[in-house]
Amino acid sequence: MAIDILTSNAYKAMPEALGKSSRTTGPHATAGSDSHATAAPADSVELTASARTLASATAVAMASDGVDSSKVETIRQALKDGTYHVNYDSVASRIIESERDLSSLFG
Repeated sequence: MAIDILTSNAYKAMPEALGKSSRTTGPHATAGSDSHATAAPADSVELTASARTLASATAVAMASDGVDSSKVETIRQALKDGTYHVNYDSVASRIIESERDLSSLFG
């Protein structure tokens, strides 16, 4: 799914997922082979509430396999039997509800 790919790529890009920062700054940083380089102040980053929420949701999603196997099998069998019916109003309502939830999170 596209969401899985986006989530996976976002998670992989997070320094916590990599186990370390890709850039070293501060008093232990080196500037090539110049031993007389002046130490730069350490960088700091503060995440917004939306970023923290996304990071938390990403961690939950990564910990889950995201599949209800019994539900998948039930739907698969109903499709095979020709008894599966889509409730279009329900699908549309849930898409709109999902969009509203995402909009309230990310403005």
